[in-house]
Amino acid sequence: MAAVRAALLAAALLFALPGSSSSPFCPESCSCQRASLLNCSLSGLISVPQLIPDSFSELDFSHNSLSSVKPRQPHQNLRKLWLGNNTISRLSLCVERNVKTWHRSRNGSRRGCQAWAPNLQKLSLERNQLERLPEGLGVVPSLRVLWLAFNKISVLQLGELRDLQQLEELHLQHNLITHLHPQMFQDLIQLRVLDLRFNLLTVFHPLMYLTLRNIGANVGLHGNRWRCDCNMRSLRRRMAYDNSRGLEVWKMMCASPSKLLGTDFLQLKEEDLQCLSPENSVDLHQDVTVYSGSQILLSCSSQDSMWWMPGVPAPVRPKDGGLLITDISEKNTGLQQHVTVTGNGAATQLQ
Repeated sequence: MAAVRAALLAAALLFALPGSSSSPFCPESCSCQRASLLNCSLSGLISVPQLIPDSFSELDFSHNSLSSVKPRQPHQNLRKLWLGNNTISRLSLCVERNVKTWHRSRNGSRRGCQAWAPNLQKLSLERNQLERLPEGLGVVPSLRVLWLAFNKISVLQLGELRDLQQLEELHLQHNLITHLHPQMFQDLIQLRVLDLRFNLLTVFHPLMYLTLRNIGANVGLHGNRWRCDCNMRSLRRRMAYDNSRGLEVWKMMCASPSKLLGTDFLQLKEEDLQCLSPENSVDLHQDVTVYSGSQILLSCSSQDSMWWMPGVPAPVRPKDGGLLITDISEKNTGLQQHVTVTGNGAATQLQ
């Protein structure tokens, strides 16, 4: 009887000791003060502990020396994951054992991917060495907050964010992003914060502006290399209109041409936004008048240009230096007037 009492007393003392945990798994350099949190921040880790119990809903591996994270089994209960301030250059949200069955789909996701954190809500990856978005985002539709600031991300592929319809915050500040597809964020219907500050963006497409306005996102654009020329006229008109209605407009400061350096984009007049060639040729922006039933070739000298037509999901690349409009027709229904434009095998209807 005395032996039983001694054993019970020893067990009670063990659970009462400061820093002890009721969890059977707690690495020596980590803290398990809360049953839901495994805190391994500032622990000098070079790899993530394997076989972490699914009882943890929060994992903090920030401020270590991790170069990769490759869990071998799903963590169904994981909701928050901190991986900031490491040296991670690539991250896949797919279980590593399935790597041989993956096939890249058109939108950049992985077919056959089994997510190792299928119910993840917050992912923090700031201050790493990432050059691309994490792979497999499409299999984590529950994600609400994604921190990717202070990385080396230069390209965002169309479709990579398509399935994140619950995403509320996307932090991409201090990266190397040079351009964005106009439809990049159109599926993020819950987006409230989009931080694109201090990247290498030069042009912001009016379609993207309208999309983010309709969603209701607060967008940070300061610190980019905005080229204030004729290509930004349409955007300026829309922003000026919203400003006249008392709506908050996003801050943009011109970086070029040199005469407009440091100028508030919205304070410019439309005639200030000029496109000049190195030979100081005339403005490359042109308004063209066409007639019903006519055919016209819209020329463009830029080798890296593409045309956008409303209702056509993909860009139309110019052929022979231009876009051939083969037919223009007009129809009046009494309530609306429709203009149908056919060019390069694609047709679109304007109202």
